[in-house]
Amino acid sequence: MSSEHPAPRRVIYFDVLRVAAIFAVVAVHLSAMHWADVDVNSRAWFAFNLYCTAGKWSVPIFVMISGALFLGRDVSISTILKKNVARIATVFLFWSGCYALVYLVFRHAPLSVVLSQFITGHYHLWFLYMIVGLYLLIPLLRPTVQNEMLMRYFLLLAFIFTFLLPQLALFTSFVSYQASTVIRTVIMYSYCFFPLGLTIYFVGGYYLSKRTFSRREEIILYCVGVAGLLVSVFAPVTLSRAQGAPSDIFYTYNSLNVLCTSVPIFVFAKQHLNFLHMGERAYTLLRKLSKYSFGVYLVHPMVIELLQHFGIDTFFCNAFFSVPLLAVFVFAVSTAISALLSRVPIVNKYFV
Repeated sequence: MSSEHPAPRRVIYFDVLRVAAIFAVVAVHLSAMHWADVDVNSRAWFAFNLYCTAGKWSVPIFVMISGALFLGRDVSISTILKKNVARIATVFLFWSGCYALVYLVFRHAPLSVVLSQFITGHYHLWFLYMIVGLYLLIPLLRPTVQNEMLMRYFLLLAFIFTFLLPQLALFTSFVSYQASTVIRTVIMYSYCFFPLGLTIYFVGGYYLSKRTFSRREEIILYCVGVAGLLVSVFAPVTLSRAQGAPSDIFYTYNSLNVLCTSVPIFVFAKQHLNFLHMGERAYTLLRKLSKYSFGVYLVHPMVIELLQHFGIDTFFCNAFFSVPLLAVFVFAVSTAISALLSRVPIVNKYFV
């Protein structure tokens, strides 16, 4: 039955962004499989670079959603530690143990390597370390976002020390190594660490979720987003071909091009994808896919590695087609696994 859903308790555009972002994460990880193995002048490498850079907004979007949700709540320190941090720690220990066990049993890795793998986590589990760090900052960040002037000041500092100065040092290094060293030294001497990392996305997500945008501001933002995406795609190609080897300089989440792509996507979803009159069936499906997204994040590398074990990777056909086709398959299988795990007692409460 198709009926309108007049007042959903959830913010619909958050769910839309979660589903789109987790699919992008899967595509990025598939793109990275042979990114370093092929000639940078080949069409295959261009395809891998295209899909990888085009999806780099995914992690910032997850962080922005978390900031919009958590910084808008009055949560005590004890609740953050006992509920949020403890849950992420439990999830990490379980899944890091699973991936480390795979290394031990199927790859016959030395015990020291397995132990190291367990502590640091599989390559995608870095996100859990990062999100715990942001959770721990919530009691300090929440008073900041309650005062708009302080919040804007924080975002300005974060922009300067996380993006502007490091990027200036990076681009200056292509012209003058000495000048770049001077800028890096100034950054180091400032010891301004509080607004660094991905806190700008965390606070920025809250700020953007509360801010209203005029049509003119939207158009400007979307133009910036298109420019950021073009830089994300073509700057690595130019640099990599110039140096004859793959370069990931423009791939980091602290790159201006990633920031300029992520913010417009968040704003576009807020302005145009918050479907207030979504049909009940569509709303239920979206809500379920959003719910399963965390499980998809946790299990999809295992699905990718299982496919590799059977000789199926992004070389099975033209890379322009293999990445999206495999992304759809891995996303579907991972979603099914996540849905099954969500029905298993204890597992659904503590591990997905």
